[in-house]
Amino acid sequence: MLTLFLYFEAAGAGAAAIAPNTIFALAGVALWLMAGRKEALLVGFFTGVFWFWWVGLSFRFTPYPFLAPIAALAIALMYGLLFWLIAFLPLWGRAVAIAFGFLIVEPFGFAWFKPELLLINTIFSAHKAAFFCVVGAVALLVYLRKSPLLKRYILPPTAILLIAAVFLPIPSAPPPLAMRIYLANTNIPQDRKWQPNEIYSESINAIKTIDSAIDEGYDLIVLPEAAFALFLNEEKSLLNALLDRSFDIAIITGGLRIKDRLPYNSQYIFYRGKYEIADKVFLVPFGEASPLPKWAGRFINNLFFEGAVDYETAKKPTDFTINGSIFRAAICYEAAIEAMHKNSPDYMIAISNNGWFVPSIEPTMQKLLIKLYAKRYGTTVFHASNESQSEVIN
Repeated sequence: MLTLFLYFEAAGAGAAAIAPNTIFALAGVALWLMAGRKEALLVGFFTGVFWFWWVGLSFRFTPYPFLAPIAALAIALMYGLLFWLIAFLPLWGRAVAIAFGFLIVEPFGFAWFKPELLLINTIFSAHKAAFFCVVGAVALLVYLRKSPLLKRYILPPTAILLIAAVFLPIPSAPPPLAMRIYLANTNIPQDRKWQPNEIYSESINAIKTIDSAIDEGYDLIVLPEAAFALFLNEEKSLLNALLDRSFDIAIITGGLRIKDRLPYNSQYIFYRGKYEIADKVFLVPFGEASPLPKWAGRFINNLFFEGAVDYETAKKPTDFTINGSIFRAAICYEAAIEAMHKNSPDYMIAISNNGWFVPSIEPTMQKLLIKLYAKRYGTTVFHASNESQSEVIN
């Protein structure tokens, strides 16, 4: 019940499953609140499995593919332990831990376990307080099982909390942009994407895609993360080709950047003969940067990632202007991080490379998290991806 909404969405039935999603969300929270310690351990373990079995798939592209199931098992055990610890609390302590705890407990900086995601395709609001209201209402009903004589005192606040969870106001979507935006979609398998002999052909294909968008009269084209799988700021001929075309169309693309011998995962914005760079702010734990102390991070990188160094980051998100409209730049993982949506940007350009994790439900989780925050903050997100669907999310 804590998982079905993900698989409804992955099957293409998310928006059509509002009624079952609503029922399963309420029932799942109720059973979670009532679970004994052994039950909670199992619920946490299997929730970790069904939500995050894909986390280790990136090991397929390292010398240690056998670590993929081990990584999935470690994630499942971690969430099993967390659920087990919550089960030691009395009912109201559990309710507080479920409603608030996972907002601050992000193991190793991994911020994708958000129980509030249960409500995204339900009758309930995307407002941050909606999940608190739902948990509070369900906790009151669970408490009522033990104290049926308090029905007249418990049912009214329960109803108020559920009604609030439905009608809590969220910002309206911004007005449609007065420009035609082409969201490029590529399907380059991850085992090919970084091969030296493929990078040249990928770059040529990206240029051809831009030329096609120009011919079709688009105002802006968005290419996926690492569409140019090289240090683009070092490639003068490619930069000049993109700058020349930026007089005919605004271009946003993913590419690496190197500065002072340090690598960055970046979004490049080409517009009217000039360009600016938005570096990633929030890196994927272990994938792009180790959340461990430096000495441990170096050990992990040397052992599993052939000595690769961690990416560097920008200090804050980058906003940029095209045709008078302000956009926020987001790259893959961070597009599904709530902090990137703070200050309610009207429009966001998100670029991803989901080749690391397909086939799996990772693109589905990413989409639902982006949708949650897009609704909550009144943002329209233009998402271009490799190996998953490119689309507008709001």
